[in-house]
Amino acid sequence: MKTIKFNFKNSVGILLFLSITIIGFYSCKSYMDGQTFIVSDERMIDEYIEQETPQTMSKFLRAADKAGFRGMLHAYGTNTCFIPSNEAIDVYCQRTGIDSLGQLPVEELEKFIKFHIVRDTIPSSEFIDGRLSRATMLGKFLTTKTIQEGEAEPVIRVNRQANVIAKDIRVANGIIHKIDYVLTPNPKTVGEMIQLLPENYSLFKSIMAETGFVDTLTNNKLEGVWYTVFLQSDESFASAGITDKASLIEKMKVAQPDYASDETKLIDMYARYHILNRLAYVADLSMSSAELSIATNQVITFKTNRDSLILNEYQSLTKFEKGVTVNKTSDWTDMSCYNGVMIDLDGYIQPVKRGAEAIYWELTEQPEIKKLKEYRKKGAWVTFKPGELSELQFGGKNNPTITYNVSSSYAEQGGQYVNYDYFEIPMRPTLLQWMEIKTPVLTEGVYNIWICWRRGGNNNKFKTTFMQAGKEDQVLPNVFDLGEYFNTSATPEVNLNNGMKQYNAKAKNSVCCSRNCGAIKVEYTGRHTIRIDALSGNSQASWWDMIQFIPVDQNQLWPRFDIEGHAIYPMENDSAGVNCAKIAPIDQPCKGDLSN
Repeated sequence: MKTIKFNFKNSVGILLFLSITIIGFYSCKSYMDGQTFIVSDERMIDEYIEQETPQTMSKFLRAADKAGFRGMLHAYGTNTCFIPSNEAIDVYCQRTGIDSLGQLPVEELEKFIKFHIVRDTIPSSEFIDGRLSRATMLGKFLTTKTIQEGEAEPVIRVNRQANVIAKDIRVANGIIHKIDYVLTPNPKTVGEMIQLLPENYSLFKSIMAETGFVDTLTNNKLEGVWYTVFLQSDESFASAGITDKASLIEKMKVAQPDYASDETKLIDMYARYHILNRLAYVADLSMSSAELSIATNQVITFKTNRDSLILNEYQSLTKFEKGVTVNKTSDWTDMSCYNGVMIDLDGYIQPVKRGAEAIYWELTEQPEIKKLKEYRKKGAWVTFKPGELSELQFGGKNNPTITYNVSSSYAEQGGQYVNYDYFEIPMRPTLLQWMEIKTPVLTEGVYNIWICWRRGGNNNKFKTTFMQAGKEDQVLPNVFDLGEYFNTSATPEVNLNNGMKQYNAKAKNSVCCSRNCGAIKVEYTGRHTIRIDALSGNSQASWWDMIQFIPVDQNQLWPRFDIEGHAIYPMENDSAGVNCAKIAPIDQPCKGDLSN
């Protein structure tokens, strides 16, 4: 389990609970058999319903009782329950042709209850316009959206079905949100939903049907097989000058000259490029730098800008390509389906023949880290044991751990980290001996690997190995020495020749450094593995910030990154060599800091 720092002040009463094992309750249900719960002396979910709202929420409780969930609702834990009112359940029963929920088979009733419960405490303040941070007990996500009509009070809509009529009812084992409609999973597949799109999606619908993907996305209902489909309206096509299939083909010929003579291939490639082989809501994609489409070796990139999610924006020192935003107000964005989700785009995207591209990756962007309430909250820290991070494995002697940290302010010594956050890693032969890190998506090509860290008073040394499935491991030639630093009095070019550089935009000294570990050859597009092995070192920890993958034929020095994660590029006629106006925080002078 992860260890989370929090304030125990005034929490003594909360810690007075009794551990018991619930055995025998609802013995007809294997789901509950052998489960261990902690019962509090405070009022639980079931007690609140019985004592406070028996006239309005009792029918859900009776259904939970029959399905074998009463014990869970009475036990200490972390639950968020979206409980339909008695009136809402009556409407549901009438709609489905039953007299009461008790008439449902126990298996169906269990699914009914599971879809209304999330095993986490999620107050309304954490609702976003999109999916909740955790799936329901049924393994499917709920979505929320705040609707403002005129001067009326805003309404929280759940799953496009129900309105929250009483929110944030705090009980000992979680939170209750009362809703006015029963929640039901969408039974239609992505393919079926594509067919239901209105006529202003006519070109997209015809292409997906012609290429056979409507059938594929309709008929594939295998457990654990998910799809994400990016929609394009006729308006989004028109923004790129596309009005029909013929003009789409002409556009694709320019983007994919190798297939210009094969129109069938081009249309198929277009369709494939709009499909991911995984379940990814807007919230998921906002935490990803790139994803592989099902088009061979074709990547879709993502970046966030305030409240916008932008696809395929591209910038180098010499070129800028404007990206396409997700239409977050569309009724079709984050539309949950039986086997996936749909996302509507404001513009046109297409596969582009492009070589290796630089990836500036923050090591802290791990799936489990991004889900934390502490993610990038200043002053937070969370400690992890081996096996608790799925894409950053580590091991060694004497129970090693790593800690996710967020600097509390810019002014402190550690305040140079990009987006304020970093990993504290006690890597040395006597403790944390190795790490294996899953990379972001890398396209084919040859890259330099730069590791960016805060230098401390140690001389820990590591070797780096790049691993690709089915290919020979590549041991990088440069030993990574945490005691190294770039020379602040030397030019950037001199430091570069020595395999060192400044990676952050406001470094006032050589504390934050970046080391070139060597070049790797990525032989096929995908996610691969970097292994770090400790060679020597003392008892001190080290502080890791970024890993950069920069094609060997591209600029290695720029961009630099400011404390709030912005990429900073040099600017013409700027004596400091950088666009100071973009550096955060803006009240900190930058000219003298960036001359190196």
